[in-house]
Amino acid sequence: MAIEEAPVFSKRLPVIVLAIALGVMLVVPAAAGERFDVGRSQLGTVHDVRPSGPGDRPPLERNLELVGLYDDPGFFEISDVWAHGDYAYLAGLGPGNPVRIVDISDPSDPNLVATAESPDENCSIQDVKVASLNTSEFRGDLMAVGGEGCFTGIQLWDVTDPTDPALLSASDELGDPEFIHNVYIFERRNRAYLAAVSSFNEVFTPLTLPETVGDLLIIDITDPTEPELIADWGAGKDGGIAYGTPFFAGAPLPEGSDCEPPTGTPALCRGDDFPGVLGHDVWVNPQGTEVYVSYWDAGVVILDISDPTNPTMIGRANGPETFGSDEGNAHVAVPAQGGNLLIVGDEDFTAGPWGFLRFFDISDRANPVQVGAYATDNALQADGPTAISFTAHNVVVRGSRAYVSWYDDGIRVIDFSDPTNPREIAAYSPGGLTSFWGVYAHRDLVLGSDFVSGGLYILKLK
Repeated sequence: MAIEEAPVFSKRLPVIVLAIALGVMLVVPAAAGERFDVGRSQLGTVHDVRPSGPGDRPPLERNLELVGLYDDPGFFEISDVWAHGDYAYLAGLGPGNPVRIVDISDPSDPNLVATAESPDENCSIQDVKVASLNTSEFRGDLMAVGGEGCFTGIQLWDVTDPTDPALLSASDELGDPEFIHNVYIFERRNRAYLAAVSSFNEVFTPLTLPETVGDLLIIDITDPTEPELIADWGAGKDGGIAYGTPFFAGAPLPEGSDCEPPTGTPALCRGDDFPGVLGHDVWVNPQGTEVYVSYWDAGVVILDISDPTNPTMIGRANGPETFGSDEGNAHVAVPAQGGNLLIVGDEDFTAGPWGFLRFFDISDRANPVQVGAYATDNALQADGPTAISFTAHNVVVRGSRAYVSWYDDGIRVIDFSDPTNPREIAAYSPGGLTSFWGVYAHRDLVLGSDFVSGGLYILKLK
């Protein structure tokens, strides 16, 4: 199907340029909290290095070996990575960068087989997911793409033949067309859905739409050529908690957009990094009955979606002060141990510490309890070596292992068999000017996407 033939749904007027806001680091008093120091790195001096600059970082290889590398000659930037079958899907970061589909059936010799070009050349792809669907309207492999900086922020592609991707639909689905940051495909009772996050939707949709739309979108994609928004959820309008950011104070925006907490509720915006309550990432449990929305300074919101048309909050995981930090910045959350454990990656771009992992017991959904935490040695340094960032970023889980893309600190594998004492069992970094945005564990491979040099690193656990 040609791109021009795919339906592109209604767009809204551009909103205030949020990228400027996100680039401003505000300082607000950190809330007092319990200090919680556990799970320090097990590698000790093996990776506790002090290089003088980003280009000087030495390589690191412990229990992970490089078996293949896809290095695009066009030097494109990769954001996230996903894998399905014999193929890796690489999201193109920056305007005009497509999704690249790479054959990894021979991990030592990965080959580009196709690209999926966004219908809007301004799209910067932030996230990509692929799943096999079997609904009354679609049978095959579907790729969902989340984009920023464009009016086709949600794209659905037929990748049943990965060498010939076909665009089925492209739409912002009432979400902010500028900031579709994360998507997740799930199924229930022969119907397919997409959970998507549009940061600060709750702040800006009242300016251009008759009703406020929350940062979380639930879209019925049973027929991916005709996606339908069936529900949304917002921290303020549905959760009754603070939302927005102090950066918006004084702007002609809806009341509460400056993160002023409703009467009788706690203040949430905090930290030396960007203070705000905004939807960032989303994950759904295997049963398709719960969604975990990483809501930055509000922590991780746990929603019951047994009825996908009516998301209902049942709990919120927001950790205490840990490693001397109460920054917050919940970036990603993934369930584990049969759904009774939630692994949360904080994203903090200020040193001492940078962002790290938190482990929550969520057996009582209404009262999540942080039981452990983990940070690399570099992430704990107040005056760490010069780098883009030593913060944790994305996380995937297989069994009792968490695979983490830790930006300049490489790919890390954490054993959380005992979540009160997580320990690192493997690490890899090529050194030099590399920084890992995405990670994915697929079969016996570990895939890492380097968004600085544009490479896909294919690794194996020794």
